[in-house]
This record gives sequence, C-alpha cells and structure tokens, in this order.
Amino acid sequence: MLSHPERQRPCRRRGRAPGRALALLGLALLGSAAPAAASEPEELFERGLADLQAGRYGPACDALHKSYRFERRPRTLFYLAECEERAGRVATAALHYDEYLDLVERLSPPEQKDEADRQKLALARRDRLDIDIPRVTFRLPGTAPAGTKVTRSSKASPDPVPVTVGVPLPIDPGEHWVRTEPPGAPARDKRFFVNKRERLSIDLTVAEAGDEARTPRRSVPVTPVPPVLPISTDDGLSGRRLVMYIAGGVGLVGVIAGAVAGGVTLTQKKTIADNCRDGFCNEKGESAIGRAAVASPISTVSFAVGLTGLTVATALLLTEPEPARVGGAPRRRPVAEAAPRLWVGFSGHEAVAGGAWVW
Repeated sequence: MLSHPERQRPCRRRGRAPGRALALLGLALLGSAAPAAASEPEELFERGLADLQAGRYGPACDALHKSYRFERRPRTLFYLAECEERAGRVATAALHYDEYLDLVERLSPPEQKDEADRQKLALARRDRLDIDIPRVTFRLPGTAPAGTKVTRSSKASPDPVPVTVGVPLPIDPGEHWVRTEPPGAPARDKRFFVNKRERLSIDLTVAEAGDEARTPRRSVPVTPVPPVLPISTDDGLSGRRLVMYIAGGVGLVGVIAGAVAGGVTLTQKKTIADNCRDGFCNEKGESAIGRAAVASPISTVSFAVGLTGLTVATALLLTEPEPARVGGAPRRRPVAEAAPRLWVGFSGHEAVAGGAWVW
C-alpha cells in the first residue's frame, strides 16, 4: 500500500516540471523584453539628436518623430521643431513649437523649471518663424458641387491633408500638390510651388461627371546624359573624324586668311610710303592707311586661329584609335571628297575674309 504513492510521485513531478519551466521562461522573456521596449524611445531620441547635430535633417526628423510617438516628452518635441526649422519646413516647425509650448504649460512647476531655457528659445523662434511662413489661399469655382473634397500633399508629407478653402493657410516652402475630388467625378491634381514669405492664391478646377481624369502624374526628373560619339561602324564619318576635319578646315582657312591679310598689309605699306609726306597723305594714301589698319589685326588673329585648328586636327589624327569592326572594317570617306572654299575681298575701307568646308 505504501509503495503505490511512492511510485506515483515521480510521475507527478514529471508532469509539473514542464509547466514550471514554461512559466519561468515566460517571466524571463517578459523581463528581458521590458527594458528593450522602454529604451527604444531614448535610443531613437539619441540617434535623432546626433543626426540633427551632424546636419542630417531627414533621418533626424524621422527618428525624433518616432521617439515622440512612443513617449510624448517635451524635450523630444522641442528638438523635433528645431529639426523641421533647420530643414526649411518653417510652417511645420512653427506648429511643433506651438505644441511644445502648450505641453509645457500643462507640466507641474518642477517640470516647467526643467524646461525653462528651452521654453524661452521656443518662444523666440516661434515669433521669428511667423514672418517666413508662406500662406496659400485655395479657391473653388462657383460651379463646384457640394461635397467636393480638397486635400494637399508634398514630397516631405505624402499623406493628404484636408484643406480649408478661402482661408490663407500656412504651408511649408517648396513643391506641393492639391487635389479636388468632387462626388461622382474623377479627381484632379494641381502642382504648385511656394517660397518663404510668399502670399499665394490658387484657383482650383473641378472635373464633372463623365470627364476623364486629367491628373498630372508626379515624375522623377531624369538628368539628361550627354551623347557619346562612338567610332562609326558604317560608311558615315565618325564624330572624332568629323571634329578633326572641321578643326583642319578652320586651321587651313585661318592660315590662308592670315597670309592674304598679311600680304595686303605689306602692299598697303608701300602705297602709304608713296602717297604720304611729312605726315600728310593724299586720298590714295588715306585709303591705304585704312586698309592696312583693318588687314593687320585680321592677319594676326587669323594666323593664331589657323595654327590652333591645325594643331588640334593633327593631334586628333595622330591619336585616332582603330575603327570598330562589326562585320568588317567600315569604309572611310576619302579626304578628297571634302574641300575648303575661301574668299578674301574689300568693301570700302574694310577687308573681308571667309571660308567654308564643303562636303
């Protein structure tokens, strides 16, 4: 009789052990999870404050906002307002400063004493921000049906915010979208920009039932990529060779024009010597002086341009890579197919030189 209860004890112990172990494990997990949850707002606050001091306003404002949602502490709200102010979102910053000042007024006297310095800063900054806040007035047309909803959003705040029509509203500077949604008709979006201290009025449009939605879609601006001129793989000229021909043509025209203008200058000097005595010149001498005054600088500039063009063309020719071979080497256009056309003349006292490269 005594052996029966003794045999049952091990069974009862084995049955209780798992329950006790699970209970202890649950308490341990709760104990370890509680400090982690309690420290999360502080970790977010410290991270946001570090980003704010480093000038990383985007992640700083996000971290401070999340920290304030976990734990509504006045100092977190103050630094969130400061972050929005530094990021240029002056209307949002002013709203957070107002919320902070209202929150401080509801604190106990010892807590208000701790916030005294930040409270003074918040008051000063709030007054200063009021000048910079832009204000926008939205107007609906008289034909807008009853129940038309108007909302606005921005890149920084993509969630739509209800808009009160006909009242100047404080809005952050930058790009915004305003949407009209009449009952039973498609919505319409309108993009607008507003700057600091600007006072703007926007006339909205409302679609009618049956109209197609003419809503401009937001698009990410694409920076155009400059085209690369590859080596030609057809019978045409490559971009590099085209530049070489142009530089060579300009250089040749410049050298010839410089030589012609230089010859004109030398010729006019002889005419001046024959028709000018003791500082007095006849009509032919005066005309020669005028021509020499025009031809001399033309000769100098043309030679400089010509030598530069020939130098560039020579450098491109010497450094030209092998043509790309796609199904065989491309046929290069013979140089003989291109030729310059030059002209030099005079119009009154002016010397005129010009040229063109004909393909």
